[in-house]
Amino acid sequence: MNSTIKNTLELSVSELSDSIKNLIEDNFGYIRVKGEIGRVSKPASGHIYFDLKDKDSVISGIIWKGNASVLEIKPEEGLEVICSGKVTTYKGQSKYQIIIDNIEPAGLGALMALLEKRKKALSDEGLFSKEFKKNIPFLPNVIGVVTSPSGSVIRDIIHRINDRFPSHIIVWPVRVQGESCPDEVSDAIDGFHLLEQSGIPNPDLIIVARGGGSIEDLWGFNDEKVVRSVFRSKIPVISAIGHETDNTLIDLVSDLRAPTPTAAAEKSVPVKRELIEVTDDLENRLKNSILRNIQHKKNNSEKTFKSFPHIGNIFKSPIQRIDTLSSRLGFSLKSGVNIFDERFISISKALRLTLISDRFIRLEEKILSNYKSLETKYSYYLNNFKNRLNFSSGVLNVLSHEKVLKRGFAIIKDSNFSLIRSSKDVKNNQSLNIQFRDNDFLTVKANLKNKE
Repeated sequence: MNSTIKNTLELSVSELSDSIKNLIEDNFGYIRVKGEIGRVSKPASGHIYFDLKDKDSVISGIIWKGNASVLEIKPEEGLEVICSGKVTTYKGQSKYQIIIDNIEPAGLGALMALLEKRKKALSDEGLFSKEFKKNIPFLPNVIGVVTSPSGSVIRDIIHRINDRFPSHIIVWPVRVQGESCPDEVSDAIDGFHLLEQSGIPNPDLIIVARGGGSIEDLWGFNDEKVVRSVFRSKIPVISAIGHETDNTLIDLVSDLRAPTPTAAAEKSVPVKRELIEVTDDLENRLKNSILRNIQHKKNNSEKTFKSFPHIGNIFKSPIQRIDTLSSRLGFSLKSGVNIFDERFISISKALRLTLISDRFIRLEEKILSNYKSLETKYSYYLNNFKNRLNFSSGVLNVLSHEKVLKRGFAIIKDSNFSLIRSSKDVKNNQSLNIQFRDNDFLTVKANLKNKE
């Protein structure tokens, strides 16, 4: 055996591993390595393990839990990055690795390539389709805002909403960049759907906003978790991320994209003063239309009533005819009796018979008695008929709709001026015409609260 080999210091496995560890750490120290992220593992411990590779080699990377929560860019498979850290060894498996303190994209192109890849995958699922977009409420009672609690963004949104149309605003504070940004934003959007359980009303509209920044600053709003939270939200969402030229995936999935946070506030509520002016104008136009319609109906009613004769004139002609017939009948009866008397006397004188004369006298008395009785009965009947006719005329006059209207009542008709006798004939919000004593009409809307 070679004496040189025989005299070499004998080391244990641990001693050799420690020597290699010291050799590597002493010679490399803090380094920056460029490569593509391969397989990523995130166990429950909170540490992150992944492979950093190029076309020929692979080296393991570790991000301890404390650093993982503050990284601007999270390791994602396929992303080309520059990792900063220290080279060390893991003697338990005789391997070397990099303990990473920071990750940054290897140029804008790497991030954009990853963004396009994610955008295409989510688009293929239909998450950006217009058919799933919800309408923004015209006048929301409660507005939820997901943003940083400090800075100008939240102040601008609150000030702009209060200036246009004061509304109830609920702010859900989140970090708008960094490792925890996607989780916090996603939890805020989901959490706004659960406020009712704690006695707080759910918002009618959600605004997700932050100020401008680099693509790295805005990267949290390209996260798949945030995109899916916005997509499944039952509450309409307005996104206002960065400036007008900034584009993130949340802008594509949201129901409305605003170029700035201030613009998002303007799109969420109308201007109260302008709304009042429009409402006043519509009210005046409606009043004028109603007045013109009432006047038109009044004129038509007056023309209609003028075309009908007065109720007193209707009964004048029949009463006059009855009086004429009564006079003619009495005169006719008297004339007939006189003629009969003359003929009877003539016959009595001609016969000169006492018996016949006595019988005719009794017959004459009977006829005269019957005539007087007939005259009395006819006179009674005629007066009774005239009284009944006068009474009926008075009743008709009292029961006429004009008398009813003069006593303070009103007549309700539908839009075709057909009489309405029961609430069962009326539908909710039906137009009704109410006629008063002066033949004026008032058109109203039916409001039957107890009618199902």
